[in-house]
Amino acid sequence: MTYLTAKRLLELDLRLAERDREITQTVARLRLVSGIQLERLFFTHGGLPATRARLARGALARLTDLGLLARLQRPVGGVRGGSGAWVYEVGPAGERLLAYWRGEGISRPRPAHEPGQRFVAHTLAISETYARLVEADREQRIELLTFDAEPASWRRFVGIGGRDVILKPDAVVRLGSGPFEDSWWLEVDLATESSTVLKRQCEAYLRYQRTGREQHEHGVFPRVLWTVPDKRRGELLERTIGSLPATARELFVITLDACLVDVLAAVSIASEATS
Repeated sequence: MTYLTAKRLLELDLRLAERDREITQTVARLRLVSGIQLERLFFTHGGLPATRARLARGALARLTDLGLLARLQRPVGGVRGGSGAWVYEVGPAGERLLAYWRGEGISRPRPAHEPGQRFVAHTLAISETYARLVEADREQRIELLTFDAEPASWRRFVGIGGRDVILKPDAVVRLGSGPFEDSWWLEVDLATESSTVLKRQCEAYLRYQRTGREQHEHGVFPRVLWTVPDKRRGELLERTIGSLPATARELFVITLDACLVDVLAAVSIASEATS
């Protein structure tokens, strides 16, 4: 992909289909998305699965050639993962067009940076959560209103001693529930952090809740839904939350990652029934 002048970039913008824009914007919001996740999000129509996969491969290859997307050097699962295992981020032309779409003008692209394996795994897990919620919305199991991943989910507040603190949830989600909404902070746990780190994050939520800022700006303080990979990890998290003050524990909910949609759907149904 050669460097595009501002004129060429604007010409490219005029040629883009709506789906091209939506793919670029989604990858920017989630930061990293796999090919198979993008296929599930944007290529649900087109006949047989093999046909949809072929359409996705062609579209993603074209967007990569145009510089709207860029592929990381290492696919998820190695070369045996197939083309759907490639991981995509926003490319140099994509960065510049996103800035233009936001009304910020056309700037020069930032230098390319290959993220570490741990960051890739966690970010893809958040993207997978988003893909599953979109699929559940299509199936009318939930009504997904918004999904803000990092850094849009972050909240800045003043901590002890006037220190500037940033709460960093993995995502914040709003779901429709009849005439009301259910709001959740999401923590996608991959069992890579110690119990000390888990407790510190829980305490950060409690400190932010006490500021009242979220309640003032958004009308409610979301509950925190932790997803864990297995029962053993869930038990560790339960013990960690159990060490918090009793009045604070009800803020947190723990579920196996595989049960995420079921839990959110059940809460939405219960909320609608009591409304």
